[in-house]
Amino acid sequence: MKGNYLEAYHFITKYSHSIKGVIAQIYNFRFTIACKAGLSKLAIQIMNEAIIAKGYWYSYQYLMEDDDLEPLKKSNEFNRLVNICKVREKKAKINEKPELKVYLPGNMEKMLDYPLMMALHGNQENINIAEDYWISSIEKKYILALPQSSQIQFSDGYEWKDMKKGLQELQIHYHKLLKNYNIDHELTIIAGFSAGGRLALYSILKDIIHVKGCILVAPWLPEIDDWHPLIHKLKEKNTPCYLVCGDKDKDCYVGTKKFAEILKIKKIPYWLKIFEGLDHEFPEDFNAVLQNALHYFSKF
Repeated sequence: MKGNYLEAYHFITKYSHSIKGVIAQIYNFRFTIACKAGLSKLAIQIMNEAIIAKGYWYSYQYLMEDDDLEPLKKSNEFNRLVNICKVREKKAKINEKPELKVYLPGNMEKMLDYPLMMALHGNQENINIAEDYWISSIEKKYILALPQSSQIQFSDGYEWKDMKKGLQELQIHYHKLLKNYNIDHELTIIAGFSAGGRLALYSILKDIIHVKGCILVAPWLPEIDDWHPLIHKLKEKNTPCYLVCGDKDKDCYVGTKKFAEILKIKKIPYWLKIFEGLDHEFPEDFNAVLQNALHYFSKF
């Protein structure tokens, strides 16, 4: 954001192999920042490695419309790579489908019903990214369910853009979980990060899932004013909300605070945890935050 593109390129390249993330997206960061740094040949080399050697693809519309890649667009090699992505994207869209990964607590007893934690990834993420943040819930004897949206943005990156479709997928997942596992549906928690938090909240307001509470981490809530008339359902169901956000999150901080104010006015139980200096991400010690949230819900 400061324009130190060369420094940014070297930084992300140095650490790109030592973090868990969507690798296709990391390649995207690298070739875009290299281009912004004036390293057009290097940017094309990285694109070639990502698309040809690794087999990744990116949205045709994104590649053609992103101003950051403007210096590459007269290159024949760039256009060749873009057209390869276009073919792969079309195939991926045809074959897209929702996924669900379930994690079970240890030493489960067949005669007991267990609480359910359903946690939604953010946009441009996937199940593997979400897993690290929510997996500790099984230590508290929760069955953990991680849905992955069918709406693919690029290789291994999924989004919840189509809310109606997302609700349909969640509802199908939820009923399958109730059918296949011993779940105490009175103790279900739904959670989500960013756009996943948006859909998690909306699923409660639209009566898709019956829950005891919800955990929203850096929730993206662009329609919170429009949803105001629906929020009374949280009051009717006595559904507490646990909200987590950073004060440097320019996209979600204001919406999170506004949602908390609505909950306060409507006397709906909630807990708001604001982290100073945190941008649009999970707090560093989210495991402790998650344990506190589960303890908070146990009071209701």
